[in-house]
Amino acid sequence: MDPSTLFLAFYYKQGRPEQYLAARELKRGFWRYHKKYNAWFQRHENPTVSTDKYEKGKYLVFECGQDWTQKIKADFTFEYEHLENEVPTS
Repeated sequence: MDPSTLFLAFYYKQGRPEQYLAARELKRGFWRYHKKYNAWFQRHENPTVSTDKYEKGKYLVFECGQDWTQKIKADFTFEYEHLENEVPTS
């Protein structure tokens, strides 16, 4: 399913089963939800730095703002403490 459709379901069906299912499908597509920024991130390339607390690299990010688009964030540090892990992928 197209990520745009899944983002729509995630952000506009909050608290409903559709939100959970959309989150599960996004995670299956290698998107990860960042709780601090309330945004979905996907690695654009392999991290340049990776530790047990964070990874740093180039990411594709979808923010539910005014423009509803995906953007590249270069040299972004993704701290694992902000990673949402509640929705299983299976």
